[in-house]
Amino acid sequence: MESRVNGGYERRAHRETFEQSGGQGHANTPLRYSSTGENSVTEPNSPFARQYHKGNVAEDLMEVASRILETETVEDLSVRRLAREVGVTPANFYNHYPGLNDLLLEIGAKALHERARHLAHIRRTSKTKAEAIRRVVRSYIDLALSKYQLFRIVFGLIPDCMQHRRFSEASDESMGELVELVYGQRIHDPADLDGSRERCKAAYGVFALGYGLARITVDGSVPFSTERRADMLTFVDSVVEGFIAGEFTSLIS
Repeated sequence: MESRVNGGYERRAHRETFEQSGGQGHANTPLRYSSTGENSVTEPNSPFARQYHKGNVAEDLMEVASRILETETVEDLSVRRLAREVGVTPANFYNHYPGLNDLLLEIGAKALHERARHLAHIRRTSKTKAEAIRRVVRSYIDLALSKYQLFRIVFGLIPDCMQHRRFSEASDESMGELVELVYGQRIHDPADLDGSRERCKAAYGVFALGYGLARITVDGSVPFSTERRADMLTFVDSVVEGFIAGEFTSLIS
């Protein structure tokens, strides 16, 4: 989430089911365990069913959840499944996280922090602002193509995500970097969101462009498949060029 504007983008029925079930997954969908079959807390071959140490359980839970999300969906996660794969009891999960959504938001906060660093890198290494904007927009596409479940978490899947302190701070950090990239100065103020929205309209426009293009290219709204990555990126680049060159402004003037 580049700012506190995306919480409503993923208000879908499947998420409501996920939330109402307490993060236990779909009631009618059997749990799918990892490809190596580590579905028991005593499974000796499980990479996470090793020892239980108080110092690393929270980290292990995040690591397992992140691994599962590489090939499955958020809705496939549950407290019981994560506890089983790490090798602890479901009750012990709650010693580290209030609930599954909190774990997911910690994953999202980490991703947003990394995104902020990436935006800063783009700003420092781009030769022109146009190049920087092209690279930023592409970064949305890259995330959606390579880690779609993380893309969902970062951009508003979890209800009330901005109430989570670390997620909110990381979101503000990411938006601050985007604003500095667009305007060349730090004019985004998390304590003054109304003022920031007024001052940072162009940055919100870049966000909308990148997020929107990522959604329509990945969810099938335009005729591409994820196997045609090069074609998708060419399409995205052409749309961005149209905005940068003022093509759309000339069409409506």
